[in-house]
Amino acid sequence: MSEQIHAHKILNLLKATPMAELELRQFITEQYGLDARFRTCKLQGFDFDSLFDFFKENQKIIEVENKWTMNQAKVCDHDHDHEH
Repeated sequence: MSEQIHAHKILNLLKATPMAELELRQFITEQYGLDARFRTCKLQGFDFDSLFDFFKENQKIIEVENKWTMNQAKVCDHDHDHEH
């Protein structure tokens, strides 16, 4: 199995480009494949459905005008992919 994708990549994507769940699912499949697995700072082994549920349950994402976007107030402040 390839390296797990950090959940912050997906959150940052949604921050930049809010998407409906189906749009996000299609994007992830195109970018990472059907078998993509994700990790957070503490957990790992998520598939898309479990990651999306985790985001909703922990209020990491919020739905605005039928599109999901990152909830900045609920996301830990790590700079895994921050570029200057």
